[in-house]
Amino acid sequence: MLSLKLLPATLMQYRKVITLKKTWNATKVLTSYALSNVFKRDIRMGKPFVLMVEPTNFCNLKCPLCPSGNGDMTRPRGTMELAHFEKVIKEQADHLFLLMLWNQGEPFINKQLTNMIRIATAHNVPTLTSTNVHYIKTPEIAEDIVDSGLSEIIVSLDGVTSESYVKYRVGGNFDRVLDGIRLLVKAKEKLGATHPVIHLQFIIMKHNEHEIEAARKLSRDLGVDRLSLKTAQVYTEEEAQTYLPTDENLSRYDYDAEKLATKSKITNSCRHLWYSTVINWDGAVSPCCFDKDVHYGLGHAGNGQAFDEVWTGEKYTDFRNAILKDRASVPICNNCSEGLKGLFLDIEQVKH
Repeated sequence: MLSLKLLPATLMQYRKVITLKKTWNATKVLTSYALSNVFKRDIRMGKPFVLMVEPTNFCNLKCPLCPSGNGDMTRPRGTMELAHFEKVIKEQADHLFLLMLWNQGEPFINKQLTNMIRIATAHNVPTLTSTNVHYIKTPEIAEDIVDSGLSEIIVSLDGVTSESYVKYRVGGNFDRVLDGIRLLVKAKEKLGATHPVIHLQFIIMKHNEHEIEAARKLSRDLGVDRLSLKTAQVYTEEEAQTYLPTDENLSRYDYDAEKLATKSKITNSCRHLWYSTVINWDGAVSPCCFDKDVHYGLGHAGNGQAFDEVWTGEKYTDFRNAILKDRASVPICNNCSEGLKGLFLDIEQVKH
């Protein structure tokens, strides 16, 4: 899910698509969120203005902390059909400030991804995707991405050498990733484009915590537009021992806690449930991207059910009310980044 630290800058970056209708919808959403927190019950006006759509939950890598890559995911695998995506966008475009095209899996495995971006762009909706870059192999592919109208692309590079990169991005090819980033930079230059913003993301772990300054230098050398230094998310004590950096200042977790715990206290609130939603490849609606296996499925969008029916339905209402009453009782919330201190250590524009 998009970090709250990133959201204001992201919306300002795409301010050209802001309309009176979208602004009025967002005002209703934020008002209803505030009222819900005051009265501790679900009060809902407006529709989500940030949408995450999962093009696919297949992935080419085997990252050990990712349920898509490590095999822990139990829900069916598949890719979203273009017609299904188009139906979803037509229903929601009028109130969207941002469309995020990823969840689990590698988005570019879906061969219709740039067509999806084109459809969203035609509906005046900015688009953001996240990739491990392995499918950006040729100048033609890179130019198609730029030409599609994509607003921003997050590229994952959690190491500055091949040795450190493959310790987490298992099955990946460090040189191919660098080549793919360079292809994107060159495609933008060739086409005279300012977008997509190329956003390099570096997740800090035990094996790469000494490479932060080198990551900053590499981002400059590659010619990307933005660099974010992100803290790692783990699920077990064993994973914490293996992957969390030795320096607690580089982690989102409290090292003095008796068990695995984030540095932030869980509050009985979550704005994601009012301003955003997730539609998975098969149309299953999740409350957020932390519901990796759709254990909290809220309905289906685009497969015979209108999204508005899901958004205002009993399951969504009950889930919001549960969060407002006792968020800590919902398992996916106990390792969540909502309101988290230290999710990103730094997000910076890269100076070349």
